[in-house]
Amino acid sequence: MSYPYPQDRHRDRKEKGEQPYKDAKEAMAQQAEQIQAGAEAFGEARSAETEEARRAALAEELESRLQDVTREVRADETDAGGPEGRG
Repeated sequence: MSYPYPQDRHRDRKEKGEQPYKDAKEAMAQQAEQIQAGAEAFGEARSAETEEARRAALAEELESRLQDVTREVRADETDAGGPEGRG
């Protein structure tokens, strides 16, 4: 919850106390820890791969995407009546 004026935040703390703020801070810390753990796990999994394996996987993905794009372009051409039917 954001407040446009600092006095609103101060008044809210006086009315509700510090506990909601402590709870939110703890939840954010837990989320940050989970994100950090996930990032470390991802990094460890990637570090086990060799450079050659990464390049091979990238080449496969690139080929797959290129085939998808080629299919889409050909489908668009047949829908438009051929390459010269476009415009």
